Amino acid sequence: MFTPKTALPKGLIVSVLLSAFIAPFPAIAEDDVVVARVNGSEIHKSDVMHELSGLPAQLQQIPVDQIYPQLLDRMIDAKLLLAEGYAAKVNETADFKERMKRAEERIITDVTLREKIKPMVTDDKIKAMYDGIVKASPKEEEVKARHILVKTEKEAKDIIELLNKGGDFNKLAAEKSTDAASATQGGDLGYFTKKTMVKPFADAAFAMKAGDYSKAPVKSDFGYHIIKVEDKREAKPVELEKVKAQIEAKVSDQAANDYIEGMRKKAKIERFGLDGKPMKDEDKKEDKKEEKK
Repeated sequence: MFTPKTALPKGLIVSVLLSAFIAPFPAIAEDDVVVARVNGSEIHKSDVMHELSGLPAQLQQIPVDQIYPQLLDRMIDAKLLLAEGYAAKVNETADFKERMKRAEERIITDVTLREKIKPMVTDDKIKAMYDGIVKASPKEEEVKARHILVKTEKEAKDIIELLNKGGDFNKLAAEKSTDAASATQGGDLGYFTKKTMVKPFADAAFAMKAGDYSKAPVKSDFGYHIIKVEDKREAKPVELEKVKAQIEAKVSDQAANDYIEGMRKKAKIERFGLDGKPMKDEDKKEDKKEEKK
């Protein structure tokens, strides 16, 4: 259960609502084999996949075959406890009925919100938000460069001397660079932005003009670099398809906020403190400020 320690911003409240009971049961496939039986009660592959979908995101990144044995054991334990609970008629207790009521309310809240905002989350709105983010983002420069990486400053200076005498940069990179991945491509690193490279390398590369190579070794934690800049251009924004899921989530949050705000405006809402007394106007204003954050 999520237990806030401070006032929750409205956006966070909506995110909590949207995340509740997020994993629907998967469609039963033809290969939905039985993976365990507990006193005759079956556990199917689809049950395991549904259980997996409810795990924290970091655990979902683990390959299924690695987490499967522990997950199955947990499900077997749950089956045993379930049987014990039914035998003890836990489902007839007041505590059970109260929890079921609250679970039902959470599910209804979740399903209602999702159904109401579904028509509001359109491709046009996703594209509009994406365009707005791109427009508001600062323009970045990209550099296309090659490099030769060596262990010592002397080696780097010797290579620069060869370049000064007309040596072929690509050939020297293939022969002498300790960066095996780029050496086979003549030292080619492709296009990159300043923040994607270590600072000494990035500072040197972005200070150079297209067509230049470094006249002095550039030292980094990897060794000594000789850099050749081939081109400079304005960085292209990340394609919409690559960030569509994140943008869609933002549009969904915004739609949920707007929908809930609309309901608030139509509703008669009375606020009381923990002592049961009506809240003062300044308390209400503080609550509204927290909601807007």
